[in-house]
Amino acid sequence: MGPHHLDGLFNPTSVAVFGASGSATSVGGLVYANLVQSEFRGPVYAINPKYKRVLERRCYARIADVKEQVGVAIIASPAATVPGILHECGEKGIRNAVILSAGFGEAGEQGLKAQQEVLDVARRNSIRFIGPNCVGLARPWLGFNASFLGSGIPKGNIALVSQSGALCSAIADWAGPHDLGLSALVSIGNAVDIGFGEALSFLSGDPETEAILLYVEGISQARSFISELRAAARLKPVIVLKAGRHGKSSSAARTHTGALMGSNAAFEAALERAGAVQAHTFGQLFAAAEILSAHHRTSGNRLAIVTNGGGAGVLASDQAEELRIDLCKPGDKTLDRLDAVLPPYWSRSNPLDILGDATAEAYREAIEACLDDSTFDGLLVMLTPQAMTDPEAVARTMVEAVAGNRSKPVLACWMGEASVAGARRILSSSGIPDFRVPEKAVEAFSSLARHELNQRLALETPGPQLFSDDHDVAGARMIIDAALLDDRTMLSETESKAVMKAFGIPVNISIAADSAADAVVAAGTIGFPVVMKIDSPQISHKSDVGGVWTNLLSAADVRDAFVTMTRRAAELRPDATINGVTLERMVSADHVRELLVGVDRDPVFGPVIVFGAGGTMVEILQDSAVALPPLTSVLAGRLINRTRVSRLLDAFRSQPAADRQAIVEVLLRISDLVTELPQVMSLDINPLFASPDGAIAVDARITVERAVAGTEPDNHLAVAPYPRHLVEHGFLPDGTSITIRPIRPEDAQSEQAFVRKLSPRARQSRFMQAIHELTPRMLAEFTQIDYSREMALVAVVGKGSGATQVGVARYVMNPDGKSCEFAIVVSDEIQKQGIGSRLMNALIRSARQHGLGLMEGMVLAGNQPMLTLMDELGFSQRPSEDDPETVVVERSL
Repeated sequence: MGPHHLDGLFNPTSVAVFGASGSATSVGGLVYANLVQSEFRGPVYAINPKYKRVLERRCYARIADVKEQVGVAIIASPAATVPGILHECGEKGIRNAVILSAGFGEAGEQGLKAQQEVLDVARRNSIRFIGPNCVGLARPWLGFNASFLGSGIPKGNIALVSQSGALCSAIADWAGPHDLGLSALVSIGNAVDIGFGEALSFLSGDPETEAILLYVEGISQARSFISELRAAARLKPVIVLKAGRHGKSSSAARTHTGALMGSNAAFEAALERAGAVQAHTFGQLFAAAEILSAHHRTSGNRLAIVTNGGGAGVLASDQAEELRIDLCKPGDKTLDRLDAVLPPYWSRSNPLDILGDATAEAYREAIEACLDDSTFDGLLVMLTPQAMTDPEAVARTMVEAVAGNRSKPVLACWMGEASVAGARRILSSSGIPDFRVPEKAVEAFSSLARHELNQRLALETPGPQLFSDDHDVAGARMIIDAALLDDRTMLSETESKAVMKAFGIPVNISIAADSAADAVVAAGTIGFPVVMKIDSPQISHKSDVGGVWTNLLSAADVRDAFVTMTRRAAELRPDATINGVTLERMVSADHVRELLVGVDRDPVFGPVIVFGAGGTMVEILQDSAVALPPLTSVLAGRLINRTRVSRLLDAFRSQPAADRQAIVEVLLRISDLVTELPQVMSLDINPLFASPDGAIAVDARITVERAVAGTEPDNHLAVAPYPRHLVEHGFLPDGTSITIRPIRPEDAQSEQAFVRKLSPRARQSRFMQAIHELTPRMLAEFTQIDYSREMALVAVVGKGSGATQVGVARYVMNPDGKSCEFAIVVSDEIQKQGIGSRLMNALIRSARQHGLGLMEGMVLAGNQPMLTLMDELGFSQRPSEDDPETVVVERSL
């Protein structure tokens, strides 16, 4: 496995500063001074034709004058000079740059043109760069500070990636006094080339980084962002602060769904999908940084609070309830233990108020009791300065009491200022996160608890898929194409329901009628009672114009309703085209809940699925949640559970429970629909009737646009969908049918069963260790893969309920972005049928499509059948330098 493709940028061995000077007020002067005065051991070259020497060091007129090889170019010269400098760097062989210069995309139309020129020149010269318009890059543990921040940046284990230079400056200034440090400070500025995704890709594998903070103002490469964020969050806590959360939506709402989509909804859905933790304020971001730097992790969200002030405990309790932190009651042993040593009036509840005259010894007893109590996952110790309490003595006692603790995070909150300053220094210097106010301390614990929850949720695997996904995609596309040929972007209700039915979504079939006579015929065809709805592409909310009549029982009712409805709609909406009406059978079901399921198109993250309470008051109730497709049954279930209406789906009083599985299946089919049909801009099912007998779409609306010519079929999605194009069907030599296809999350049970059936020798050959079955984490990672960065292909024999997995091959892209590492195992029960060859050839084709150039793997030296297969497939073989028991196999793609 080679180094990360950005290793030369983040771990430089030499650097040149373009625009270097001796001025303490210029960007080039500050950056150059920071580099030469830092602990960076590599050479630092000043490039500026105006000077012969800068800070008593030689200054070069051009980079070509430097004889030695240079790793990174730091560019701090005027915007107009940047393209020429990049060209010179390319000729010199410099492949990494940090462009500090301003005057690009942030400066208007001319700046955007200049920015594109910079990108074009960089690409022609194979240069990767951070910026422009940024404050720079720092790697404190290397002594590398290529920024113009005025203060030093302390070494630590937290990485910061920010679009705001001001935030970089604030955190760098704040870290030192709080005994915190950074492993990396990355100001990406306009993020024209290297953005959040690639920065996360490097930092997730960086051994110096244990946690990552992101400050985000906007995302331009959604799929890369989510993919790398997900990969990083599986390894390390990632805390994200998003600016502009409450800005106006980017487009006017065209449907109920659009009205429920705010500017931040899609971003939060992306974070939820990736498993990152969102901070909502700078304070929360700082709080998270403080506790993460102390190597703390938690196994749950049950917090104990020890305090000598009831009011302080109430403040902490309020914040804990706001953040859904569990302040559970101490265990009986803890109560008995503290009853024996504390005054009789202590609270005997959580918060543990040990009273205003608490001594250091009383604190010790309470702290140790809470650490020993398995009821709690974390501990917050609070102190308010009172006459009987010595803040510094309590701080020293606390340091001693938690010295051996490794299982629970411990936080401190010494309230006040002058009288507790010394105590705070004791706590901070001992590595105990210290906060000035209770709210920030609770927020810090909450960030740990949410990270832990995300990790547990990531291990959830869906059960086997219970329905067929053989949708009539071609038929749905024909309907959409016909509408677009008529220059229509709004499908009629009849067309909308036909598209949904093509994907197996239960719908109440509609018949269109443009006259009273046709309406009577349609009603007679459907059968009474019927529902009549106005048919107009401009009228989104039919009930607003009296456009929905229910329970029409006769031909006369239908005729009169048609006349009245169309006339009234024309009067109330003279701007609308009234095509007539649609008629459908009156749905009669007991115990119905009215729900909304919809899709809206976010300008950054593409299609977003919305679920919530439906009906005519949907915008007023504002009870909805959103998720990014593609969905699994687990993700669909979480989407439902994030709404208040989810509780109405359960049984209550005399009302039986609605069929949740039917709702989940509707969501999964909607997910398939928007995945397969990039032309769909918005979709609205309101209401979706859910009852104990199932779910049915009663009212439906779809808007479409032409797909952009020449784009990949799934480019409209922020999360790489299931790659159906890789599915292959065939037969084994004995006539058994075989399917080779990408693995999916629903394969978790079959994957586990497959590994269990492998012989000990086969498991040893595949995993290089003796295991009986996959752990929950392994199972989740093996089946819930990111198709944009890895691939796993399973071989399945048989069909339907009798299908059995008999092999799996997978690869994961290496950090260099050019090669991948593969593994393969085939069932012991089916041998010499060519399954291994089929899997490997399919895997090689997939890797080529990913643009990879090299495939490599490790084979046990004693596994002769696998070595023979590798030889037949054209893989070279050589002994491993690290392990004589293994053979390295490689093939150029």
